[in-house]
Amino acid sequence: MPTLPATAILVRRAALGLGLAALAGAAIAAASAGNTVTIAADGETTELRTTGDTVAEALTDADIELGRDDVVEPAPDTPIESDLDIEVHRAITVDVEIDRETTRTISTVAETVDDVLAAADIDPTEDDPRIEPEPDAEIADGDTVTVVYPTEVVVEADGEEHELSTFAERVDEVLDEAGIELGSDDVVEPEPDQRLRDTDVITVQRVDVEEDVEEVSLDADEVREETDDLERGESRVEQEGRDGVKVRTYEVTIIDGEEAERELLDESVEQEPRDRIVLIGTAEPEPEPEPEPEPASAPSGSVWDRLAECESNGNWSANTGNGYYGGLQFLPSTWRSVGGSGMPHEASRAEQINRAQILQQRSGWGQWPACSSMLGLR
Repeated sequence: MPTLPATAILVRRAALGLGLAALAGAAIAAASAGNTVTIAADGETTELRTTGDTVAEALTDADIELGRDDVVEPAPDTPIESDLDIEVHRAITVDVEIDRETTRTISTVAETVDDVLAAADIDPTEDDPRIEPEPDAEIADGDTVTVVYPTEVVVEADGEEHELSTFAERVDEVLDEAGIELGSDDVVEPEPDQRLRDTDVITVQRVDVEEDVEEVSLDADEVREETDDLERGESRVEQEGRDGVKVRTYEVTIIDGEEAERELLDESVEQEPRDRIVLIGTAEPEPEPEPEPEPASAPSGSVWDRLAECESNGNWSANTGNGYYGGLQFLPSTWRSVGGSGMPHEASRAEQINRAQILQQRSGWGQWPACSSMLGLR
């Protein structure tokens, strides 16, 4: 091997020294490679030098795990650059109770109730719901947000309809809100303690219960009794009838002014009916007396004509006003005693002579004392 000049040896050594220096510099450069980022997460801020290419890799280098609904700014796939600020926003879990019946669990990044409502697709300005806590209130993990929509209700009472938009939970609360007071017997449908449902119709029936006293007539009968005290064909009222009276007491239920039910509570007879009694004759009537034979007409110029001539100047229609009548001057009482009817002076000559003959046979000629003596009849 040829011997190099001293100058060449120095140059070679210099070159070798430069190579070693370059290697040392490369090593130093490798040790200082990567980017410095600042990560804010879980209430702490960390400055980290990372060799990762994206935000997600930087978070991995920092041992920060992300939940499904956590939000990172900038996005996890954002390329890393020096002095990059990374923020991790943790999602919280909130229950949203809707109309006291449905509960939805919302997992989202939220600072206020409004943020939770937005994640639940609930517009607080639509349909005017009642929201508790208030939409601008702060929210925390595990909280509950209540959303109640007004119920449209129609109340029918006292002949009127009341339309209400209410947040009441029960029927009785709606009635209070409408200013409707209930009586002890009033009927409400649905029941007052029932929960409301949308488009419910609440019906109030006014119920009154009262007593009604009613008098009922008990008709008297007519009783027909036979008696031989009366002849057949004859009748007589032995006792006048009288209707009786029955009193009934009812409990009457009146709904909205109309009678709905009537229940008999008591019944009593205040006056018994009294029958009308009619007696009906059964006795056979006595036979009619044989009619007296028509007297033979006295011939003209008979003793009766001569007696009449003496008594009344032969005037068979005499009515002188002295109380005696007819041709033979009968008193009315005497006339009737011998079967005469009407007045003597109105009867025929033959009838007057017939009655006079009966009287003469019964009492003699002394019934005409003066004229019978004058004619020599006694």
